[in-house]
Amino acid sequence: MLLTLGNIAIVKTNRTPKKNMSLPRRCMTSDKGTFGAYTAEERWPIIVQNAIDDVEAELKDIKDRGDDSEQILEDGELLKKQLIEFREEILANTPLRKFTEQEIAIANIPLSFNETLDETADINKSWISSEWLFTEVYMYRRINVLFKSKKSPFWQEFDIFDRLKQSTFKASLHGVVELAIRYKKLSHELQSLDLSSGESQEVLKILFKEFTEVSLWGNATDLSLLTSISLEDIKSIQGAKAREASESKIVVNDTDKAWDALISSKPGNRRVDFVLDNSGFELYADFLMGAFLLRSKLASKCIFHAKDMPYMVSDVMMKDFETLLKDLEDRDFFPVTSGSEDDLALNDLATDIRDFIKEGSFEFRTDSFWTTELDYWNIDPSEKKYHGAEIHNDFTKSNLVIFKGDLNYRKLTGDRTWPRTTSWEAAIGPLAHNGVPTLSLRTCKATVQVALPEGKDEELSAVWEKDHPGQGSWWCCSGKWAVICFSDGK
Repeated sequence: MLLTLGNIAIVKTNRTPKKNMSLPRRCMTSDKGTFGAYTAEERWPIIVQNAIDDVEAELKDIKDRGDDSEQILEDGELLKKQLIEFREEILANTPLRKFTEQEIAIANIPLSFNETLDETADINKSWISSEWLFTEVYMYRRINVLFKSKKSPFWQEFDIFDRLKQSTFKASLHGVVELAIRYKKLSHELQSLDLSSGESQEVLKILFKEFTEVSLWGNATDLSLLTSISLEDIKSIQGAKAREASESKIVVNDTDKAWDALISSKPGNRRVDFVLDNSGFELYADFLMGAFLLRSKLASKCIFHAKDMPYMVSDVMMKDFETLLKDLEDRDFFPVTSGSEDDLALNDLATDIRDFIKEGSFEFRTDSFWTTELDYWNIDPSEKKYHGAEIHNDFTKSNLVIFKGDLNYRKLTGDRTWPRTTSWEAAIGPLAHNGVPTLSLRTCKATVQVALPEGKDEELSAVWEKDHPGQGSWWCCSGKWAVICFSDGK
């Protein structure tokens, strides 16, 4: 149950490990003038409409291919109709309904959704009058039910967001090639580097910071990072200036703390986990960071955690790992000249990653926990129902758990209306002290924001207000700034 008093809520729910705590309330879709309200009223109907358009495009492709499977076509037409009805439901601001027993069985829906709706049954929960995080995750679960309930396996396993994922990645050709070439040159130089020397440690620290930033910005990556990639140039004044420019938009930067924690752990058996965000270029950047960690011997194993269903439009699913590697090797997808430097760099990188997979240095996992509405305070020994305890136990064996992107940041902080100067340790609750070393890489795209120094929010709000009257506080929803937040979990 959620009882609100001003900006403070008394939380009585099994969704957080600690009961009866006085906490800031969660961000609501009914918070007028906020990005959350805009998302519910404007963005969600567009997302569903895009899904309708993609089903229609897929049906056209099926017919053009001459695939006259009556069941596939019938299911596709029904899907389109149901998605249209679902969009109308959102626009009409109907109450959020519980999942039926049949839907739960068909789509493997965790019971946490219905439990949450039961706990708050005395509160009017509709599309634009509910917790933003819960409702957004609920929406993707509702969409997935429509696909899983079809008779044809084609639609049951269909990724409604695959067209967008692929088209976006294909458009990233320049950045993909540039980073592949730079990685290839770097991997050769790392082989001749004395990794035990103090000077080499300084170079590795710089590279760690730069690969972290490439992973942070994803498809917004500034290719001035890793400017020329030679180890000498990295130490040059030019290299320092490029790093300084790229860091100016990172308003909280705990990279040094993460480096110190990683390098102080026992070498030779270090493990780094990635709780992933977007597929395509961002996943590509995450792979590059993982490859660098292995090549530099900063890590001996990287584990990548994906979603178990089409989610948040572009989030990584298990199938997307192999798709990305095939894209790197496909000259129709990335049309570079056969035998050219570009071609060799893409092929060599794909080969490296496939080798890492074969030897077990790269590992891929998925779990339904990542697509529940549960915040990450539930990565805790006390969460016994939805794999929170198992994930916690596993993560305590990691030397660094990197949480990618805005949604993971929201789940780490509970998507609450924290004062923006709240410390990172306070905002992540039990995760600050339960043995999980966490690094959050987030480009700011939602309302929740913590760990800012005094006056920083006011400064950035004034900057954004100049071109966006009445929306100054939305600077942290724009994707123009970023944060890197670390906790050693001790």
